[in-house]
Amino acid sequence: MTNSALEKFNVTALTENQVEQLTKIENYIQKQLQQATNSVVVIEGAAGTGKSVILTKLFEKLQRGTKEPDSAYYGLKNKFTVNHPELLKVYQELSETVTSLKKSDYMRPTSLINQAHKNKQRYDVIVVDEGHLLLSKPEPYIRFKQDNQLSELIKLARVVIVVFDFNQVMQSKMFWNRTLLETCLAPYPHQTFELTMQYRMQAPASVQTWISALAAGTILSLPKDMGHYDLKIFERAADMHATIKQRNEAVGLSRMLATTGFVKRSATEHNVYLDDFNLPWDEYDVQTTPWAERPASINEVGSIYTIQGFDLNYAGVILGPPFMYDEENDQIFIDTDKVTHREIYKKTPHITDEKAMEEMKQSVMFHVLNILLTRGTRGLYLTAADDKLRNRLGQL
Repeated sequence: MTNSALEKFNVTALTENQVEQLTKIENYIQKQLQQATNSVVVIEGAAGTGKSVILTKLFEKLQRGTKEPDSAYYGLKNKFTVNHPELLKVYQELSETVTSLKKSDYMRPTSLINQAHKNKQRYDVIVVDEGHLLLSKPEPYIRFKQDNQLSELIKLARVVIVVFDFNQVMQSKMFWNRTLLETCLAPYPHQTFELTMQYRMQAPASVQTWISALAAGTILSLPKDMGHYDLKIFERAADMHATIKQRNEAVGLSRMLATTGFVKRSATEHNVYLDDFNLPWDEYDVQTTPWAERPASINEVGSIYTIQGFDLNYAGVILGPPFMYDEENDQIFIDTDKVTHREIYKKTPHITDEKAMEEMKQSVMFHVLNILLTRGTRGLYLTAADDKLRNRLGQL
């Protein structure tokens, strides 16, 4: 059971499969540290395959080894970066519980890149979580002036270890596909390691298949055997919230989540509203405690900006107005005009064709859905703002 956002990062033991993967990754790192050229390790895996756990254990070993004369990592200068403020909080919190780690080990990519350029600093190893969130275009507003953050990080370190999941790309300014990644990696020695085992959702394969299909817009019949996984469709968001509160009282870490699409009704209020349900949509908060761990967030609605990368026990997910039902094809489609968070659709130099841009707009919203649907380790509750889609899901 997950009782805190920190728990999954602070595991004492890895599974046999994870130990095997970590050993292979370390062997490659140690080999490349002996070479003169910068190199890259790519770790690929879907949501819930333990990417962050592998990275956490790897970085612990790296930092512990810097103080041990007989270690292959003795004397190395290393950094850990993630372009997600809520996850950064968790990693910094983790540093207070592990003696080999320091809060200053963890930075946002832009800060790391700019600081390294200013101080003419180079590193031995840079570990990058959620690499699919790295900027792939200049963003002067946050003082990132280069073409993409991955290329800049590779220039700064002898070895870069980066996690990628193309199904978690969720903004055009962080647009990544395999072609772009391969272009960035082409000048450097690199190796990809794939993680395939599902560790988050304690659900039978049939349930995982159903959720994966829905995250791609396909509506399947509900599995007959759900094991101990609690999968429910709700007619009313208010009833779903009441159930989430009950689960939170019983086991903790149970929260409401929603996609974009709920229009602001005033300059100061951005709420998710449906039937008699009406709660604040929490896009981002500067508090040091991660959103999911704050008691007050039981009466808020989380977004990809506060929940991506985290585990919940139970997730209540509201599909916002852009998610609509196509009766003719019995599937979900995205009305991109109803997406209220227009930031995700800014122009990108990597997509110039109008048709490709529309495809990107569709795929990004399905990526958002995939992220939200895969948060619950023990249960997933669903409802939708679109009446036809909610009714169709209810028929299941």
